[in-house]
Amino acid sequence: MLSIMTIFSNFNFANSSNITQTTANNNDNYSYSCATSIIVCLNGIYHNLHTQSKKEKDTIQIDHILEQVNSTKLKEYVDLLSSFPTRHTKSHHIENVANWLKSEFENICKGRVFFHNYTQSDQNQTYHLKNIICISNSNNSDINNNISKQNSSSSSHHNNTIIIGAHYDSRAKNINNTYARAPGADDNASGVSAVLELSRILSHLNLKYNLQFVLFSGEEQGLWGSKNYVKYLDNNNRTKNIDLYINFDMIGHPPSNESNKVILEYDVGNKYEKNDKYSKTIALFIKQIASKYTNLNATLSKLEGSDFLSFEASNITVIGIHDEGPEKNPHYHNSTDLPDTLNIKYLTSVTKMTLATILELDNIIIKCRLYC
Repeated sequence: MLSIMTIFSNFNFANSSNITQTTANNNDNYSYSCATSIIVCLNGIYHNLHTQSKKEKDTIQIDHILEQVNSTKLKEYVDLLSSFPTRHTKSHHIENVANWLKSEFENICKGRVFFHNYTQSDQNQTYHLKNIICISNSNNSDINNNISKQNSSSSSHHNNTIIIGAHYDSRAKNINNTYARAPGADDNASGVSAVLELSRILSHLNLKYNLQFVLFSGEEQGLWGSKNYVKYLDNNNRTKNIDLYINFDMIGHPPSNESNKVILEYDVGNKYEKNDKYSKTIALFIKQIASKYTNLNATLSKLEGSDFLSFEASNITVIGIHDEGPEKNPHYHNSTDLPDTLNIKYLTSVTKMTLATILELDNIIIKCRLYC
């Protein structure tokens, strides 16, 4: 199965002439020449990313879709999530938060919505916890009909999945103070709000990728939710079809002196060496998307600590998006991490950047599959 990562990994950002030469030298091998043809196709798309007409019939009208991002809705989500006294994973409030999130997914996300239930033991206690998922499957009938006319083996592409996730729990400075006030507006109501808004928009589009929108509990205690979810995926033989995991963790409070700066965390030092290359390539791609569609200054940085580590450990390419909150938000893990400290315009821009990324990737995979 040729994933979007394979396409990107073979793409030379700096020198497209190498691609043309590769194509000429490998036409005798169908599998390799197909991959090379996809690269040539991608080269045409990527090379013209800033100049291509948005009126092409086979491309999604990205600018129009970006206008659907609703900053008022993002703020409403942040306000509501922050209104819980705490979202501490060990508190009884976490169950109420989970139930509300599932209900909201059911209202806005076109797809299968469900709880992923798991148990976690800690300090001689057992906790029954929930991740919340909406799975939006692609509609591949048109593209698969075209592919099958050329080579039926290409139809396996349609299982590829992108997961967008965020943790919904919060905490105070003293993590053992289960019921201390912890509104967690930036950490991480901001990330949850973006996942909800993206699910509202993307799940209603006819995309060629399967999408999963996932909200995790237990991140603050050591990535409990994401570790258990990846284990669930792996046990059901589903990790092999995941092309990319995108993680939001604090995306509403830009540094005071760099109001447009957003951090793109990419993988370095993974035991699966190819993932380092894939991750950085996607980070560079998102950086270009940010420049094209928003006023954000996307800056690359190495992975630190959040739910993406659970996916990285299972050989899944990951990207983290954040606002440098742990270092530069004075309200981090504090009762003052309130909605009125956030920059909703900034949060809206980060949401749009990610939405544009998914749409551009979908446009690329459409063109490359058809070319192949």
